[in-house]
Order: sequence, then C-alpha cells, then structure tokens
Amino acid sequence: MPTKWPILLVHGIFPFHRLLQPALGGDNSRNDRFHYFRKIRSTLMQEGYAVFHTRVSWGGPLEQRAADLRNELIRITRNFTRWPRVHILAHSMGGLDARCMLHRFRMEDRVVTLTTIGTPHWGSPYADRGMKRFSSLMHLGRALGVPLEGARDLTRDACARFNERTSAYEEQNGVRYRTLAGVQPLERVFLPLRRSWRIIFDEEGENDGLVSRTSAVWKTACHLETMDADHLNEIGWWDRGEARTGKDRETFEAGIRAVYLRVAQGLPD
Repeated sequence: MPTKWPILLVHGIFPFHRLLQPALGGDNSRNDRFHYFRKIRSTLMQEGYAVFHTRVSWGGPLEQRAADLRNELIRITRNFTRWPRVHILAHSMGGLDARCMLHRFRMEDRVVTLTTIGTPHWGSPYADRGMKRFSSLMHLGRALGVPLEGARDLTRDACARFNERTSAYEEQNGVRYRTLAGVQPLERVFLPLRRSWRIIFDEEGENDGLVSRTSAVWKTACHLETMDADHLNEIGWWDRGEARTGKDRETFEAGIRAVYLRVAQGLPD
C-alpha cells in the first residue's frame, strides 16, 4: 500500500539533466527517460505513489540550496494544504540540502523521512582536492553567472562543521533518517569518475566514484543497504562499465529502479 504522503526526489550539485530539458520537457513531465533521476519517478508512480522532482540552485552554496528546497516543498504541497507532510529521497549533495533545510527552517513537522543516496555526509577527499586546485574558478563562475560555490560545502572540513552544528537537532527532531551507499570496483566505474575513485579509494577506501561508502553511510543506525552502483548508476543510469557484469542496459537499470521501489515500500505513514 503506497504511503499517503508524496515523495520528493532531490537532485545533487551540477545536475546534468538541465542541459536536456529545453527539448524534452520540464521536471515533472511524463517522459523522465533523460531526467537526472532516470525513470525513477515514473516507476514509482506506476505503483501508485505521488512523486515529484524538485529543483534547487545548479551549483550554489548549501544555505541557498536549502532555501530553494524549502520553497519547492511549499510549492508542491501548496503551502502544505494539499499534503501537510512529505517524504524526501535525495541523491548526493541533495541529502545535505535536505538536512540543512530541516535544521535551518525547523521543518521536522513537515518531513516524515529523509532517505539519502550517495550523499557525502562526511564530505569527500575529491572535493578537498578540487578546492585546493581550482578555488579560483569560484570567482570566474560568479562573474559568468554560473554558481559553483556549493562545491566548497562538500569538503570534509565543511561537512564536519555542518555535522557538529546539526547533531543535537537531528538526534531529537523525530525525522527518520535513512541512507544508501554505492560501491563499485574501478573497472566498472563510469569512465569520467575513475580518477576521483582512485583519490577517494587511497584515503577512504571503497566508493562510488565521488563518495566513499563511509561518508554515504553517515551513521550505521541509519544505513539501509549498499548498492552495486557508481554515482551515476545510483540515479538510474547505465554506463559501459556495467557491460562487465553480463547484464544488458535494461536489466541493470531495472535493478536500480527496484532499489527505489523497495525504499518507497518501506516508507511509513
């Protein structure tokens, strides 16, 4: 039996699908084959769930993204008159956006559960490396009107400070937090993520190409399962590395969608 509350899907930083949307329709069109969450919304809706994509700043800082997400909740629920509460499924930085929104705006009465997938709760060594080498790009991006500051909020120091700031609130706010991690061997990781996989593996061990298992798990008590997926696979996309499994594209992607369905089936009312 589907939960009576809607499910909101929250994307991560630098969402690639926006480059395709002018030609393929908006966030909540019927065709989600090329959406960030590939065929996730349509799969859940076929099972009777009310599901919505959300949209926040492309690469802006955490505080801005949290405010954007709050506005999305208000819009989708019609200021909580249609649905007073929601479930959130968030990928990558989207999980931090949701946690920040809850803490900053004290929205524990509006969010029943927050499930994060491949979220760097403890930050990422790859973000640390990027900030050391490419911090000057922040100024360039600002000058060009392309926000990039959100990458700074993914460093391990920034996430440690964030966790310290939110810890007491999250322990007692009543929201049910759940996490999923992704892990794959290097030879199956999406080719553009192999360099970052190596950097993260050297410092934190097994990972999905952008986030270590340890960072994505966050707290052992919150952890639901570890997926056979890299960071791209976690949102329903196949890459050529998966050919090594012997599974075709549709079989592999169907397996990812089945994970989201299991998560939805475990949502409380």
